[in-house]
Amino acid sequence: MKIDVERDNPLAYLQLFFTEEVIEKIVTETNRYQEQQCATLHATFSRSRKWEPVTKEDMWQFLGLIILQGVMGKPLQKWYWTTNKLLATPFFGTVMSEYRFSLIMKYFHFTNNEEFDEATHPAPKLKKIWEVYQIIVTNFQRTYVPERDVSVDESLMAYKGRLSWIQYIASKRARFGIKSYMLCESSTGYIWNSVIYTGKGTKFNPRYSGYGVATSSVLTLLEPLLNQGYCVTTDNFYTSPELYEVLLQNKTDAYGTVRPNRRDMPSMFAKKKLKTGEMVAWQKGKMMAMRWRDKKDVCLMSTVHNTSTAMVHTRGGKDVLKPQVVIDYNNTMGGVDRADQAMTFYPAMRKQQKKYYKKIFRHLLEQCLWNAYILHRATGDKPFVHSEFIWKVVERIFVTHQTPSVAVNRPGRRAVDVVNPERLTGRHFMDYIPPTSKKAAPTRMCVVCCSKRDGNGKKVRKETRFHCPDCDVGLCAVPCFKIYHTQDVY
Repeated sequence: MKIDVERDNPLAYLQLFFTEEVIEKIVTETNRYQEQQCATLHATFSRSRKWEPVTKEDMWQFLGLIILQGVMGKPLQKWYWTTNKLLATPFFGTVMSEYRFSLIMKYFHFTNNEEFDEATHPAPKLKKIWEVYQIIVTNFQRTYVPERDVSVDESLMAYKGRLSWIQYIASKRARFGIKSYMLCESSTGYIWNSVIYTGKGTKFNPRYSGYGVATSSVLTLLEPLLNQGYCVTTDNFYTSPELYEVLLQNKTDAYGTVRPNRRDMPSMFAKKKLKTGEMVAWQKGKMMAMRWRDKKDVCLMSTVHNTSTAMVHTRGGKDVLKPQVVIDYNNTMGGVDRADQAMTFYPAMRKQQKKYYKKIFRHLLEQCLWNAYILHRATGDKPFVHSEFIWKVVERIFVTHQTPSVAVNRPGRRAVDVVNPERLTGRHFMDYIPPTSKKAAPTRMCVVCCSKRDGNGKKVRKETRFHCPDCDVGLCAVPCFKIYHTQDVY
């Protein structure tokens, strides 16, 4: 990692990718888009009349709620603000109202529409998200230097809206969606580079315009890593003698599965019949093409392997002799799949998101969180597990960026307890509960004592003269004040 961060602050890892530049861009364009819409539609009596310009603090709170929704999955967005006791998550309402959240989402924007010129824009189909996408991918590359072994594969972001460049990939869980070519570190799944596929106009490096899509995509992704001794693993969609010759010319090795009918493959490569365990191989310079019979024929190419074999202990308890290239392929090809799988556990994306560019942004947010977790895991002896890291990031967002909200008490009722993110980290001081017009020495129930039950299973009721003004809860002086501000259970 190139940049040192404060290890105890998980948010600092996310901010390596979501920099001030990204946040400022989103805030500026969101406010600009709202003004443009109001000017165009003359929305005097629409919900926009209650719009307040978004600030950086508002945007971080908004992003924090999006991440938190992925941790606390609910089928409908409005359920996060419901007061139904079975479904209630009252913390959301203390950050911002559902109305405010929906209004920001409505005008959530990433570029100035008035400056768009289709003739000069590098990726017209991605005009709505292109600038932010480029900044974030650049930050991925600038922050981390991957290990020698990297892998290239396709990733599919689930999307079934109206879009001319939606792809169908039967082998992917989503099946329908927006396809990306991704370059990931093989061992960790760190996402280092990506290209969003938009059909015929997909933006590849102009240097490789003479090649097909498969070769152009790999060379575009690898461009910053060429001539540095890297080794890339590819599957049979990308692998070809043409690609591997170009990589060798640029001091980059590669291996992976290959289709036997690829152009420039040996003439007898697909014709020779093999028995189980047999192999046949051809050599051309550093390139080797191999066909090995397991349950079916497995065809591979490599610039770093020969026909050597090794014994592998299978799950069934058997020892099987396999070519070393097959073993290495199985160990290094899963970088993209590892990242895709991890991002499905706590998704920032929602099915109800119809605008493709907003869904791409949510997917970018997932990628940033995953890469941030990889960096966190690599920089210490006792890293958080993935789920803990996610909610620690959210907690830190609200500790750093949340503005105090005033709880509204209904007459005759005690306010609902909500999570105060500064409870365990801020400086708190005990004080007497201030007198009211009716009582000179009022009391409140102690939240620590009242969370317990007596020997008969009934809730304990204990009142106190003291409270924490910052947390707005009643607490006994000893020991409840200390317990409440040091233990993460209340």
